[in-house]
Amino acid sequence: MGAEAKPPTDWSDWERYRAGVQHPASSIKQADLERAQENVKRYPWAQAYVDRLRASADTLVPRITPEYLVRMLERTTPGCVGPCPACRAKGLPWHPNGQWSWNEQTPDQLTCNICKTVFPNEEFPEDIVLQSKWDPEQKFTFVGQGPPFRCFGYNARPSLTGIIRARKVSQITSHLRTLAHAYALTQDARYARAARAILLRMAEVLPRYLVRAGYAYGEYADCDPHVAARQISNLPTDELVVPPNKPDRKLHTGYWSASRLGTSGMDGGLICTITEAYDLTCMAKEGDTPIFSDEDRVRIERDVLLEGAYLAACDPAINNKSVGNRAGAAMVGMCVGHPGLVHFGLDGFRRTVEEWFLPDGGTSESAAYAMMTMGGVRNFALMFRGYSDPPGYRGPDGTRLDNFDACRDTRYGDCWQGLVWTLQGDLFHPPSADSYRTTRINASFAELLALGYPTPEHIALLKELSGDEAPGSPQAAIFYREPGLEARSVPPLSLPDIVFPFLSQGNLRTGENGRKSLALLNASDWGGHHHMDSLDLYYWKDGHELLSDLGYLWDHPDSYQTRRTFAHNLVVVDRKDQKTRDRGGSFHLFGCTPRVKVMEASSRAYDAASTYRRTCIQVDHGDAGSYLVDLFRVEGGTERDYVFHGPGGDYQVTGLALAPDGQVEREVRFALRFPLARVGELYVADVEIRRVMPGEQEGPNLIAPILGEVGSQPAGWGYYSGDGTGDWGIAPSDEAGGRCMRVRALKPHENGRMNVALLAGKSDGYRGEGALSGSMGATYKARFRLRGNVSQVSVQAVYWPNDPKSPDDRSYVNIINAPVDEGWQHYEVTFTLPTSVLPLTDVQRAEGGNPWQITWSLEGDYTFAALAPGAPGETVRLGNGWGQRDHRNRDRGAVLPYVVRSSRGPKPVTFVTLFAGAPKGKLPVRGIRVLPLPADTPSDAIALAVETALGTDIVLSQLQPRVLRVTTPLGELVTDGLAAAVLADGQAPVTTALFGGTRLSLGAASVTIARGRYAGRVAGTGSARGEAWFVLDGELPKEGVRPGETLFIEADGMRRAYPIRRVAVVDGETRVYTKTEGTGFEARPGESWEILPSASWGR
Repeated sequence: MGAEAKPPTDWSDWERYRAGVQHPASSIKQADLERAQENVKRYPWAQAYVDRLRASADTLVPRITPEYLVRMLERTTPGCVGPCPACRAKGLPWHPNGQWSWNEQTPDQLTCNICKTVFPNEEFPEDIVLQSKWDPEQKFTFVGQGPPFRCFGYNARPSLTGIIRARKVSQITSHLRTLAHAYALTQDARYARAARAILLRMAEVLPRYLVRAGYAYGEYADCDPHVAARQISNLPTDELVVPPNKPDRKLHTGYWSASRLGTSGMDGGLICTITEAYDLTCMAKEGDTPIFSDEDRVRIERDVLLEGAYLAACDPAINNKSVGNRAGAAMVGMCVGHPGLVHFGLDGFRRTVEEWFLPDGGTSESAAYAMMTMGGVRNFALMFRGYSDPPGYRGPDGTRLDNFDACRDTRYGDCWQGLVWTLQGDLFHPPSADSYRTTRINASFAELLALGYPTPEHIALLKELSGDEAPGSPQAAIFYREPGLEARSVPPLSLPDIVFPFLSQGNLRTGENGRKSLALLNASDWGGHHHMDSLDLYYWKDGHELLSDLGYLWDHPDSYQTRRTFAHNLVVVDRKDQKTRDRGGSFHLFGCTPRVKVMEASSRAYDAASTYRRTCIQVDHGDAGSYLVDLFRVEGGTERDYVFHGPGGDYQVTGLALAPDGQVEREVRFALRFPLARVGELYVADVEIRRVMPGEQEGPNLIAPILGEVGSQPAGWGYYSGDGTGDWGIAPSDEAGGRCMRVRALKPHENGRMNVALLAGKSDGYRGEGALSGSMGATYKARFRLRGNVSQVSVQAVYWPNDPKSPDDRSYVNIINAPVDEGWQHYEVTFTLPTSVLPLTDVQRAEGGNPWQITWSLEGDYTFAALAPGAPGETVRLGNGWGQRDHRNRDRGAVLPYVVRSSRGPKPVTFVTLFAGAPKGKLPVRGIRVLPLPADTPSDAIALAVETALGTDIVLSQLQPRVLRVTTPLGELVTDGLAAAVLADGQAPVTTALFGGTRLSLGAASVTIARGRYAGRVAGTGSARGEAWFVLDGELPKEGVRPGETLFIEADGMRRAYPIRRVAVVDGETRVYTKTEGTGFEARPGESWEILPSASWGR
């Protein structure tokens, strides 16, 4: 920011430019109002919408009285959310944010949806009172009964009255929108007068609303809100906090959850609604008399709009919350004539589409959080349609905006492309990472897409989601849908087979329009709202989740259960979660022919695994059905578990002699582990570990008492030294019976890591022959107290299921991420030592050396089958595991069948599985077997015979191109391809496919390619006018490169896959285009390139 540049919190530009604003100026323009009037003239749906809107506004007008507004917009700053004290008192599960119902008919009451308790309630009085010194008229009350709730590591107490105030603000803002839209569509002055009354009441109360920490934190900055907004982590006075918390002159979580309007860091949404309402009504007249006086307008613009945007204008960060606040700031600036706020907001939008979203437009977090982010920035696309700064104005960087269009002039379209291309056939997103089965692009967004990017694809999406006769989002369609759009003929919506270079996800589809099935291979790198799920496989077909992802439990205390590696369909190495840093994710193959498609990816998810690589080959027999061959190669580690969970409990098993797993109730050694991952100290006291017996009775405490002198190391305890140095022993305590245990992490290892731990149980953390004696399958209750100067401790049980003398036999149960502060905190947790070294119950086991199949019966007379050819030395376990997918606990206790195929030892192993789904009685496959290869063939090569309803298919895969001669039921197959397939009708080949090789032959079926690999150096990249390209050094195929082939780019240790749009020679340089006509991916810098051609033959 230059020396003369003004910060967005400086309002002088508003005073200078406000008179030049032509209303409406924000998200609904004059052209949108004219479009709405035309839609009302033409369409019954638009007329019906206006009738409903008018009816709603008519009910509001008589209620908007001074008394009503005082009751709904209280003088005291609103709260936000919080847990239900009655649920806890009744022993019910409680959520940190609560699950509440509020009704305007009883506006001063709040009802818990779980226990149905109505608040205020005499049993739970709000007897803790915090009085503001800055504004003595404000006091905040909290329920004091019982100990504090531990909400996201914070000692929280609910304020039900604060939640009520927040609900009121939200409701009155919704009413304001209704009145403003009703006025805009009818010009009935009554609605504008009612809107004015609401806005003027907001102008009375909002300037005094304090800055508050959202969620259940209950902290209020007790000072001038402008000062608090600027100095949120360095407040000039103590903030208001409930005991036992102590003020530290900074709001908990900073801007992340900060609010003045009752949200958790997302005031921007309310500010956008309020600003749009003012924009639509501020010039209203009744006859020739303005409804808003000049004084009214100045007051509302200053004390509501600018005031409401002040907090956002102080936050420099970009995340999935702040972007919506930036939208509020930009809309305020555009509406009132403050170009500095417009530039500040637009900077956030640009950074969102260029930095928060990945370089390929994919989400940096998950589909659900991408849609949340798109909700936050939605108004940018509507506001910036030809925006120009006031004459003479230049922004902080010295530039100005002229005729700026957010859809045309930014990468916003790339981000929408990523969201459309990752839809499955029913137009929902897969529930990958922190996402839900219900995540989708809704009709309102489809209207926006058709407005900003009216391509055939987007019009088709709108027609399917919204319809012609009755749009799914009439409130958006009336303003933004072009009259006559229903007459535009476009092809049905098609979804492509696609691989993303930076999102690192591959999508293979079947069906005429790619809508029948989706196989998703996820090789995404680690990031926020990700799971420990590298190389997870998701399979959806015919409206059924066949290989499901359990999705997102939001802020549920058990959310780890769906984040952990074992909850996904992949290989678990050494019974551990995947690492979360530097796991990477590279694609090695992605190719499509009419009947056969392949994708292959690897990652560094396990340090112990030198190979961690998955190949998926999709075979499509058209009307006869399709199937998916899954090849997961692993080398390294001691225990490799191929895990997938089935879609339900109605299934049959053939080929496996299942029997109860013999490990149930087997003796095991274990200890409770309190690790430190950074320099600091931790005190542990009053530890109890008791087995939970039948009838909820508890056995004796297994932990020895702390006996000995201060500084000594007592019997029955231990210390683990991994990375760095530390010490441990007995420490004095005035509050914990005079003695407690202390562990200190003093200095990190030279590699920068710190990893030491205190163990309750005699062990050095590597071996456990002297640790606590327990039983596999038994449940234990642990109690302990913690304090220290670390933020949290991830408490675990470490156990040795087979050999307590072997460090390689260690396994872990994650128990709790326990927040820690300077005061003693008491914890009580329950954990189970798994029955079969796996987190499953009712486990059955069989040897998996012979072919076997599990077949599920699903709703709608549908069948899903998983087939394996059998592998020597492989053990198969089938048991019930975590199945809950709803954070509201509506499916609490749900289980799914987990299939676990185990292979011990570090040698290379390839897990072979075939998945197929079809209507009952129409499964396309009958069996699968491994074909023998020559004795000197490397272990990564594999050839399969798949018995289908039509004949025998041959599928082959290898990691390096080498000539293989394979004896098959159809004759001798010869190929050097990285992947190949021969599809047969009876004993005659009818289709072949070759990827990354030069030849494939089997009888009369033959495919040849001049070269199986082309490679060279990346000479440069370019981008202009909706196109992007790589400039390549090196030879390309003389016959040309088929659009749809894949260009692999090596950069920064990653291998990224770009679908090729076209190839051209321009000014003597070879350009491979990865984006044309605005479709595709921007070319990003790389070091080297490779193309692996594919070809097919059909009879």
